[in-house]
Amino acid sequence: MVLGKLRSWLKYFAKGNEESKVDAPVSLPTLENEQQQIGCSFTEWYNQRQSSNWLYVDVSPAVIKHLRSHFQELVSQTITAADKIIAHKFNLLGSGDYIPLDPDRSETPHFSPNTPQPSSLHLPDSYHPIDWYLDPITKLRFPQGIPHKQWNLLEMRPGSADIKLPWELARCQHWVTLGQAYRLTEDDRYAQEIAYELADFMAANPIGIGINWTCTMDVALRALNWALGLALIRSCKTLPPDFWQSAYSALFAHGVFIYNNLENNYEVTSNHFLSNVVGLYYLAKVFHDLPQGQIWEKFCRESLEQEIQVQVLEDGADYESSIPYHRLVTELFLGAARLAQFYNEPLSEAYLKRLHQMVDFLIGVLRPDGLMPQVGDADDGRLHIFTRYGTWQPQDARHLLAPAALLLKESAWLSYAGVDGIWEAVWWGFDVERRQEAEGRKQEPGARGQEAEGRRQKAGARSQEAEDSPDESRGEWPFAPTLKDRDLPPLCKEFPQAGLAVFREGGNYLLISNGVVGTKGFGNHKHNDQLGFECHINSIPLLVDPGSYVYTSDFEARNLFRSTAYHNTLKIDGEEQNEMRPEWIFRLFETAHGKGLGFHCTQEYSEYQGQHIGYQRLKSPIIHQRRFRFLQQSGTLHICDRLQGTGSHLLEWHFHFAPEVNVTPQGEGVYQISAQNQHFVFCTPKTLAGEVNQAWYSPSYGVKIACQSLDLTIKAELESANDWFFALASEAHYSTLILNSKF
Repeated sequence: MVLGKLRSWLKYFAKGNEESKVDAPVSLPTLENEQQQIGCSFTEWYNQRQSSNWLYVDVSPAVIKHLRSHFQELVSQTITAADKIIAHKFNLLGSGDYIPLDPDRSETPHFSPNTPQPSSLHLPDSYHPIDWYLDPITKLRFPQGIPHKQWNLLEMRPGSADIKLPWELARCQHWVTLGQAYRLTEDDRYAQEIAYELADFMAANPIGIGINWTCTMDVALRALNWALGLALIRSCKTLPPDFWQSAYSALFAHGVFIYNNLENNYEVTSNHFLSNVVGLYYLAKVFHDLPQGQIWEKFCRESLEQEIQVQVLEDGADYESSIPYHRLVTELFLGAARLAQFYNEPLSEAYLKRLHQMVDFLIGVLRPDGLMPQVGDADDGRLHIFTRYGTWQPQDARHLLAPAALLLKESAWLSYAGVDGIWEAVWWGFDVERRQEAEGRKQEPGARGQEAEGRRQKAGARSQEAEDSPDESRGEWPFAPTLKDRDLPPLCKEFPQAGLAVFREGGNYLLISNGVVGTKGFGNHKHNDQLGFECHINSIPLLVDPGSYVYTSDFEARNLFRSTAYHNTLKIDGEEQNEMRPEWIFRLFETAHGKGLGFHCTQEYSEYQGQHIGYQRLKSPIIHQRRFRFLQQSGTLHICDRLQGTGSHLLEWHFHFAPEVNVTPQGEGVYQISAQNQHFVFCTPKTLAGEVNQAWYSPSYGVKIACQSLDLTIKAELESANDWFFALASEAHYSTLILNSKF
């Protein structure tokens, strides 16, 4: 029964590819045909493109010189990462370091018949073909040669292999790192590695064939990272001319595939369709002087304007009920906005206003340590990785703040970006020399709608960026890394559409989650975290959201990490807050309907009250209300759970502590919480049976770390309204009255 339902679920989520047009009996565009339509050869087209800046990543030699001088640690890290890539040593999604050698292809790879082969590109014997089909954790390989529309994960994957591992590698986000290393060192090895990998990939993954074409999102992210990587190595003289024709033919074929396999045939759109659009938009700008490129661009701009209104709530949150996915979606919308600005064709004011709200939301929910709380799913998804490839912290979203500040003219955001943010912004194309050049010339009109020749002449036209630099007191932008990480601003704010409330003061922090099932009730990345929370005191994470861990490779773990019992909240009679069906691992069925009942802030404390009705479906219905009072100066937290209903019920409270936090029972409902040589006290009702258990915390996809949970239970006879009080404080602020304060 479960197997049949799972097949139905997988078929449902494959519907977009089943309805794709890529195999229809029509003539699909090719780069050669497109160039013939505008009357030029590839060489003419490419030489014309070489005379202008292609994409914002194409920074000037002067910028590179300053990066070498002022960002030596980041330069060294980038080169080290690129050297590991040349050795084909990767570390993705919890894999640890691994080298994916293809056991079936010991010979030098060649392009597939789909793409012209660069006859003068000689791959060295030292190059070993990459295994693009390997799950390095299970050591299992996915089958090859299957047309993308025929793919069925359940029936065709080997064992419990995780398809996200080969997909992640095939996104080729490491190409940007190779391109950066080439620019920073002028060492042709890094450019040649991109050329070799392109030939390797196309040999093992012909257009539309194999697992790396089954998810258009991954195709789109690969395409834009190929475009950026190729732009970064365009000055390499050791690559033969016919390589470039093969490379851009393959890139154009990616665009044709994306446009014909859009992930917008479901009930809702999500980050998948948005990734399709953004990836295609980058290709539209690469091929903007070709007829197909103009079709793609029109479609992409219209879709971007629509999707930012559909997928982003009025309070700035992504509507998929996940803060980590909010980071990804913000980066996608920000990348598109930067690309449009770079070409002097900015997106609408409404778009930029909503994007501004997204960044405000992101800053608003950050923890005192600058990391994101893990509300909802997390899979470490990124648009591109310009900073610390291979070592970046998946919970850290601050790399976005500097480019967002410069794009949206919000210099205050730079205070939280740090030196890494400055480096990041440089690769988004923000620099002093270009800004000054733009200020010194009259701005030409955009190229939209002009003839192909005019488009070629204006390709890469940059917008006037008169306000890209922060005030002079911050140092010479962007070359003097004078910005330091600063404390995030105090905040007492409710995000009502997202169902979140945040209280932050210095190192004290409380985030409450009580949102409805997101993605218009689909719940693809929502967790059962109604009235759950994170709490930090004195900059120490104490109670945390355990994260997400994995998706399709382990259904049991997937469902555990998104369950009610794996969040800091109350479970009644063994039921989930929102209905979960074990085989529907990307669905939650709305029953809780969380909502806020009150929110206010004073100088002494902040308070939030909310409820959900997920337990109304019990034989003896219960409404769960929870009230938080947070003393922001001390970090003391009071919680009151009110259960409205009657009857006999099993009540189970679960509290999940951060790794390296130790919980020690002290008797009579009192627990000592120890972390970083500091001690705290957690008080619970004396009538509850308490047990400290091992649990798991997942800081990133595929990784889990042991931690402790405090699980409290009671079989209770409820009468009308029933209150249960909890309190958490540092030892310095604890008193015997803390539990009795009926706030």
